[in-house]
Amino acid sequence: MTSHIKEFYKGQNILLTGGTGYFGKMIIEKLLRSTEVKNIYLIVRGKNDTDCEERVASILKSEIFANTDEKHFFSKVHGMDGNMTKLCVGLSKSNIEFIKNHINVVFHCGASLNMDNALADAVMTNVNGTAELLTVLKGSRELKALVLVSTAYSNCNNAVINETFYDPPIDHKLLINMAQNMDPTLLKSITPRLIQGWPNTYVFTKAVAENVLKTEGSNMPTAVFRPSIVTSTVSEPVPGWSDNLYGPMGILLSSNCGVLRVVKGRGCLKPDTVPGDMVVNALLCVPWEVNDEWNREKQNYVPPIYNFSGKDSPLYMSMSEYTSKVKNCGYPPFKKTIWSPMLAIVNNKYFFNALAFILHTLPGYLFDMMLIITGQKPRMRQIYQKLNKITTVLHFFLINEWTINNDNVKRLWEKLTPSDRAAFNFDLRTINVNTYFQNLMTGLKTYILKEDMTKAQVHKERYERLLILHNILKYVCMFLLTYPGLKKLWLLLIKPFAG
Repeated sequence: MTSHIKEFYKGQNILLTGGTGYFGKMIIEKLLRSTEVKNIYLIVRGKNDTDCEERVASILKSEIFANTDEKHFFSKVHGMDGNMTKLCVGLSKSNIEFIKNHINVVFHCGASLNMDNALADAVMTNVNGTAELLTVLKGSRELKALVLVSTAYSNCNNAVINETFYDPPIDHKLLINMAQNMDPTLLKSITPRLIQGWPNTYVFTKAVAENVLKTEGSNMPTAVFRPSIVTSTVSEPVPGWSDNLYGPMGILLSSNCGVLRVVKGRGCLKPDTVPGDMVVNALLCVPWEVNDEWNREKQNYVPPIYNFSGKDSPLYMSMSEYTSKVKNCGYPPFKKTIWSPMLAIVNNKYFFNALAFILHTLPGYLFDMMLIITGQKPRMRQIYQKLNKITTVLHFFLINEWTINNDNVKRLWEKLTPSDRAAFNFDLRTINVNTYFQNLMTGLKTYILKEDMTKAQVHKERYERLLILHNILKYVCMFLLTYPGLKKLWLLLIKPFAG
């Protein structure tokens, strides 16, 4: 049967922002492997004396492209020097003219993802970048679809998140003007009041960016795509692939290395997670529908919004159940594991502080003392400072839940042919939970920690020794906390020195 999606992309020129990131790499790989696009153009900023073409070449060296059989596909990928914070996103006049005359589909994934970024930096990338890109695209002769990749939490000040535009927290032009002209110290001091209702500058500026698309992108075939919390892949291009530790990925890695042992949150809370490859598959289907609706409803076109939520997925489970299933899925232990993994999820501030002192601070100091004694550089204090920063940023999402409606995504799935569903599967109900968790943890070991899978048995034996030590210490502590245990401790260690 005909694939409408493949037919749509055949011979098309694609423009992509954020091509150096997780989403960008997967979009490039999927388009090259599954469609016959003509060319893919990446707006890339030169960095550290590396020009845009060199950065594009480094992207294509990623392990995500290892299964791309036809290496000549890479000749379809080109860089355009640009900068999301600049006028017309830093593009040259010739590149702007080329875009207006030849680009068919635009994926705007470029964003500042750092959740504790300064407001001015987040505004210039997320809000100004969107406004300037729309300026470039106005008057485009061949544009069929522009999709802004946002986040399901852009409007997290609402308990129910529908597939609709919400009133912006502030006018985007005023906000850009403040970021460009206000004294940085003053702007920093008023940031908490400006973003009130939003936990960080990332989701706040994404809420504003969506409104930029609505107001500045009128009379254009546009859409907003909002994924929830993105995790590693189910199967494409390889199972368990990820190249970052955003969100739960960082928590899973650090806890299963035996470093992170307690987080502040609600164990009964169900995090809304979605695998990266299914997110990309759904995203690539959106321009086809946008173009179809634009051609039929051009005069009355309303930009659709797609909330890609994991609420229908078998992975939609409580945090306690999630961490338990990961622990028991039979994944190969990590070489970098320093103690038997465990993760307590507590919401009481005082109980959390007590556990953090017992499970993080004390072991961290002891571990650092051992490193110093053996002539090594102490590192646990720095690691725990970083983990504390990460968990503090994530705390808002570990204590709150949202109802995320996804009717447009469901409708899009129903419109696909069987051929399209096979090639661009984003049916979350098809995920095998145990297999997914095994691949997720194997992916962390392979792609993040860069550990040798041929030595998995050695790492497993080491882990089993750590588990024995953990159990010995646990039972000794339990014994000493009883009255007979304390009495024997007194007789053995203290009484001889007490006279």
